[in-house]
Amino acid sequence: MGRPSCCYKVGVNKGSWTPEEDIVLTSYIQEHGPGNWRTLPTNTGLLRCSKSCRLRWPNYLRPGIRRGNFTEHEEKMIIHLQALLANR
Repeated sequence: MGRPSCCYKVGVNKGSWTPEEDIVLTSYIQEHGPGNWRTLPTNTGLLRCSKSCRLRWPNYLRPGIRRGNFTEHEEKMIIHLQALLANR
């Protein structure tokens, strides 16, 4: 039923990413854009599954990711919108 998971292939790295792998992934996406994630590991030579690459980019490496706490203004806006719209 469907395609087998890519994460159970032999020879695929699991666990923490190295800084070198991050650099390879970032440079490839900056040059080619985030396109076909299934071919990315083959094109870059990374020994990672496509799902791992696809999740690494937006969760950790994408420029503009802001980490940390909400500002006071953002927190007030969230509370206001929750009171106004509930969970819609």
